Amino acid sequence: MYEDDCVEKLSKKIGDVAFAIQSLNKYTEVMKIEGFNEITLGDPFDHLVQNKMLTKVFMAKNANLRKIWVQNFMNQHYYRPDC
Repeated sequence: MYEDDCVEKLSKKIGDVAFAIQSLNKYTEVMKIEGFNEITLGDPFDHLVQNKMLTKVFMAKNANLRKIWVQNFMNQHYYRPDC
């Protein structure tokens, strides 16, 4: 009986790890967007990790719309004075 409980707990933990890895794969799409450096993409990445609904919407968009989303995110969250 004790061994069955241990096997069941281990199986659940392995499933949790697999789910976490699959979830992170969704977020890595933001890091693939061309035209931005890795440091710039870090903030939209962090934002999507914290907002599941936005992540779903982001993932439903094509590559061009994802790029526009990142540009809009950067424009809204960072003040860049015109020189």
